[in-house]
Amino acid sequence: MRPTISYIQQKFEEFNQLCFEGKLLPLPFKLSRARTYLGQIAYKRRRKFSLLGLRSGGVEYYDFVFRISTLLDLPKEEVDDTILHEMIHYYILSNQQKDTSTHGKLFRSIMNDINTKFGRHITISHRRTKEEYEQDTCKRQHLICVVEMEGGKRGICIAAKTRLLSIWDTTKLVPAIRQAQWYLSHNPYFNRYPRCLSLKVYPITEDILQQQLQDARPLIRQGSRIIVGRSVD
Repeated sequence: MRPTISYIQQKFEEFNQLCFEGKLLPLPFKLSRARTYLGQIAYKRRRKFSLLGLRSGGVEYYDFVFRISTLLDLPKEEVDDTILHEMIHYYILSNQQKDTSTHGKLFRSIMNDINTKFGRHITISHRRTKEEYEQDTCKRQHLICVVEMEGGKRGICIAAKTRLLSIWDTTKLVPAIRQAQWYLSHNPYFNRYPRCLSLKVYPITEDILQQQLQDARPLIRQGSRIIVGRSVD
């Protein structure tokens, strides 16, 4: 299912009473087509001040927004668990509580408690299935480095646009990389790979690589300039 605003609001109110003793205040709900998250609590933060107008050294969170991505068609149970996952974040942040990390000890304690008491299956992160990857058909620009390692194995790195030159240079410094070639592609297949800020190579078979690079165009470097060449086919 792909949730609607009314569905998210309904489940929020239901879970608020069931799992959070009705302590969570209403907040705006928004839908997105984000591919980097299923759910998100957006917020602002500011420094705390004492009654005398002096900085107290702490930070407070405010102006919360509850976002759910409708990019993927997920089972209802996974949508509900995603809503609960974000409600835990909201509970911690709105109560100005500190955790050891984004999904630290406090988050995990609340998550495990809800899972045990109410038979939920909330997790720290969501791993996409092959079917879910295939649902993401949006065309995006991908800057792809295809590397051939010593021994003949192939791999790819999808570079963030701001790190293209840096990663390009790094490939020349890694002894295990025998050859590196760069391509520009808009093939949705590559949506499943993260945009890398540093060189990180993901293995890929030769047949899949050749099939998915059919629309690709080579990238040619001239100093600090990158030129897009003609299509590889």
